[in-house]
Amino acid sequence: MENNEYEIDITKLLKTAWNGRRQILIISFVFILIGSVIAFVSPLVYSSSTTFINSQTESSQASGLSGVASLVGINLGDGSSGAEIPPTMYPQIGESVDFKRALLKSKIDEKKQINLGDFLAERNRINKSLKNGDNKLFVSKYEDELFTLIEKVISIGVNKKDGFITISANMPNSEYAANTCVNARDILQEIVINSRIQSAKQKLKFSEKQLSSKRIEFEEVQNKLAYFNDSNLNLVTSTIINERSKLEAEFQIINAVMVELSKQVEQRKLRVSEDTPVFSIVKEASMPVKRSSPKRALMVLSFGFIGLVISILYVIIKEPANQIIKEISS
Repeated sequence: MENNEYEIDITKLLKTAWNGRRQILIISFVFILIGSVIAFVSPLVYSSSTTFINSQTESSQASGLSGVASLVGINLGDGSSGAEIPPTMYPQIGESVDFKRALLKSKIDEKKQINLGDFLAERNRINKSLKNGDNKLFVSKYEDELFTLIEKVISIGVNKKDGFITISANMPNSEYAANTCVNARDILQEIVINSRIQSAKQKLKFSEKQLSSKRIEFEEVQNKLAYFNDSNLNLVTSTIINERSKLEAEFQIINAVMVELSKQVEQRKLRVSEDTPVFSIVKEASMPVKRSSPKRALMVLSFGFIGLVISILYVIIKEPANQIIKEISS
């Protein structure tokens, strides 16, 4: 008996929905129309991505193995030096002020005339009067608004298992998306490289400075010795021989120091080259042909489905709701 009543209720609901089919069609059409307007008004977004890997990751793993091996008395060697930034920290670099400022200054068009900062400011109508100079320690309101936009434009992901880094860029222009993606990758890699070789570069700079200083001293002693020899070609006295010996000894000492400093400079140049991370590009960024959003057909269908559900519920609930209202009123 209960089943029969249930079947009668379903039949009644279907009949009510059928009788109100005109309202259902009208409401669904209105939702489809709204969805179409939103779909065509929504800004176009093109996505471009690039994937790369830091070859230093493998050497870091080898270094870790050498550390474990040393505990049991086995020396595998350790050629690493400097501060290595692990790939898992790359998204944090992307959130840094230095990264964002460098990216805002990068050019995004083929003719290298438009930078990202000006493009975002103009597109989003950000008031440039909010700039407050070029203080590196202070983030102006103008920069803060642009930094917020960059977080929507650039995303950095890391495959923790394999060490792959993927950078994606979302822009309203296909060319701008690809160029922004490449710029972000280059800036990120430059920051990682500078951090890695900072110590080695400082040592190299110190050695070059010392070599330059000693070269001046070397030339002075060399000229002094040559002048002394030219001035005393035909004179052979104990005083002259003694003075010549002192100059030659001084020359040999400075020459030996010069040779050692030259070797040190070359060694430290090699160290800088050795410590410089090498990035292998697995997938290069390209200009997307198709937009990533809006997905207009899907948006229209979604609004149409929502309109259909709402209209059916409205037609079914309308009469019972009116009766309840009348009963309450009376």
